[in-house]
Amino acid sequence: MKNNHFTILIPAYNCEKWIKRNLKSAMKQDYDNYEVIYIDDASTDGTAEVLKEICDSIEPSNCILKTIHNKVNRRALANLYDGINMSQHGTIIVALDGDDWLANRQVLSTLNEIYQNDKIWITAGSYIENTGGRVVRPVISADYWDGNIRQKEWTFSHLRTFRKELFQEIRRADMIDVDGDFYKFTWDRVIMYPMIEMAGPNHFTDIQKIQYVYNRTNPISVDRVHRRDQLRIEADLKRKTPYPRLRELRKVE
Repeated sequence: MKNNHFTILIPAYNCEKWIKRNLKSAMKQDYDNYEVIYIDDASTDGTAEVLKEICDSIEPSNCILKTIHNKVNRRALANLYDGINMSQHGTIIVALDGDDWLANRQVLSTLNEIYQNDKIWITAGSYIENTGGRVVRPVISADYWDGNIRQKEWTFSHLRTFRKELFQEIRRADMIDVDGDFYKFTWDRVIMYPMIEMAGPNHFTDIQKIQYVYNRTNPISVDRVHRRDQLRIEADLKRKTPYPRLRELRKVE
């Protein structure tokens, strides 16, 4: 069995309350070929201090932890863009929000089994909410791939993973808002729409087993504080021209 390399990317802002659980879930995976990139996006609470405590007391583990501290708040998409570009060639990106956590220690092992198939370029998964226990899973009908998926119900949720080379096929211009900067919200749709379109059903798989815990206790979550901006960006993305299917991924050396 191949031992694929994974990069767990964690963009975080004011996550002091959840950073320990978040990082523990990422760094204690029963897997031995991965790195964690934690990006503190100019937090104003104690996120940076707790992160330093964790780094100072870190024990040897199966992963490498890299930390970035932004001087200005750049939002998740810009951080993901930078983190993906600094990750090694051939890695598989695992996107983890700073206030959430992975559901178990076997997440990367499960993903490694899936990515044994070189034809799989991207996955979307199932999550459970930490309050109430609501479970959300991908629902993709047989005819889902017919027509423009941007006009259909959104179903590509946590845990989201993809090959770095697939992300690099997205045009940077399609990640930029009208103000000339990266979209500040709705990063998931900004990057998932193009990658799902390029992959199509032959290079995508959904994961029905829960791999992710979605934190519903964060008072500054985007859907609570910036819902109007979310809806505007969603509408903008739906108007964009879908990407054509790719026959193969380019190997970047």
